[in-house]
Amino acid sequence: MFLRKLFRLVPGSSLRHALVHFDAGEFETAAGELDALIAATPAPGENLVRYAAEAHVEAGRRRAATGDVEAAIAHFERAVTLRPRYADLHTQLARLYESTDRPDAARAAFERALSIHPGYLEARLGLARLLVHLGEGGAALRQLQEAARSAPESAAGALQEIASKLATAAEPPRAAGAQLDALLDTLAPAPALGERIAAAQQALRAGDAARAIAALKELVQQHPDYPDLHHLLGVAYDAEEMTDDAIEEFERALGLNPHYAEARLNLGLALFRRGRDSEAERHLRRVTKQDPAHDLAHSLLERIATRSDVH
Repeated sequence: MFLRKLFRLVPGSSLRHALVHFDAGEFETAAGELDALIAATPAPGENLVRYAAEAHVEAGRRRAATGDVEAAIAHFERAVTLRPRYADLHTQLARLYESTDRPDAARAAFERALSIHPGYLEARLGLARLLVHLGEGGAALRQLQEAARSAPESAAGALQEIASKLATAAEPPRAAGAQLDALLDTLAPAPALGERIAAAQQALRAGDAARAIAALKELVQQHPDYPDLHHLLGVAYDAEEMTDDAIEEFERALGLNPHYAEARLNLGLALFRRGRDSEAERHLRRVTKQDPAHDLAHSLLERIATRSDVH
């Protein structure tokens, strides 16, 4: 998110107040304020719903890290309600359910993730592992066979080996549960990328944009087709007053995902601050066309109109 520079340009509002809390890392406060705004708004825009979901996810992760899993589950359940078509949210919620010994809820969450994104390897492996521990070898076998068909070549062989063990066993090999867990863990997508992104975001919140830039430049080299990384690097450049570099990164993010409203909003802001008002207005109008209730984009368009009147 990191919209601090926009906050200086827009009038005070409940949304602005909530996003200030978010950018300060006060996620639970932000989530509560954004939920109240949604409840009070007859037709909340996509940006408001997205900000609320992000606040609940971040609050949930923080609660989980401190061991308060029930509170984490409540936050993720709210995030899923706000953004029901996001497979990753269902998968994260499934893992939280598993950790509190709620296998039926975990199974349903994994299945919802796969109904949205059938090729989501992490969800497919998570469901297979759960089914093994539930003693449902046949169902686990089907999940592993499906995973092997869509998995990277480096993982397909190991998956087929596990599937063979299940297929030849009279009943699910519960005694080999620990071994299966370890093998499945090595096949699931590594969380390193998410953790490194979170570290860069934390550096930005702490005001250490230089550290964030160094980390994000390395990540962008490794994952050049990931629009979120280009957007976040643009935000970090902007924090260091490297506006032209920021503009380039926002444009790269939009080249990869033309519907990335937050990147387009930040691009509009950077262009506005460069005095390139006509370009800024064009991008901001695309944001409001995509989301007519986008308060921040409308506020910035008003600032452009005011500056044009003065000139």
